[in-house]
Formats: sequence, structure tokens, C-alpha cells
Amino acid sequence: MNKNKLFKQVKSEHGDWSDEQIWTQVSVMINSADVISGQGPNVSLTQNLLRTILVKAKEWMRNTLPTIFGKVVGFFDELLEQLPQWAKKGLSFVFKMAVRYFSPVAYGGDYIIE
Repeated sequence: MNKNKLFKQVKSEHGDWSDEQIWTQVSVMINSADVISGQGPNVSLTQNLLRTILVKAKEWMRNTLPTIFGKVVGFFDELLEQLPQWAKKGLSFVFKMAVRYFSPVAYGGDYIIE
């Protein structure tokens, strides 16, 4: 997925969000698509899968946007720390929706979200 296209898309949908919020969303979108597409069609949403997505999103932010990462690292740390509690309260439902929504279709090196 092209990060700049996703940034513009998320910004158009959430014009009141800060750049930090938008880039955090973009990092989760990109890494959800990458992790889930690597799992095959019968992906099972487990706490480990959610943790993998979030850890990869955090690493992506650190490597791609270090200045913004410094502002959101606490969010990722807290989310990862509280993942077991959030998962019990329905976070897995949100990620099930994300799997269906963000199932990528490889096309010319980019991913198309259908």
C-alpha cells in the first residue's frame, strides 16, 4: 500500500485528526494487510495475530516516521500492554471487520482495498 495515498484517504475521512492520529491509523492499516495476507484465506484472529500486527505497526512507525513515532510510542506501548483486556472486551471483533475490509489484493506492487 502506498502510505501517502492512505494518508490522504484517512485525512479526507477524518479531517479533524492530527497527523499523528492519521499516521498511526495508516501504520495499522498497512501492517494489518501485510500480516493478514501472509496468513492465507483461513486466518484465525488470535491475540498473537493482533499483537503481531501492532508490533509491526509500531516498528513501521519507528523506521518510517521517527519524529511522529516519538509522539505515539506511548500509545503503542499501552495498547500492547493492555491487549489481553481489550481483546476480551471485543477488540477481536474490530479486527475481524478489518480482516474483511482490508483483505489486500495484490495488483502491480500495490494493494487495493476492496
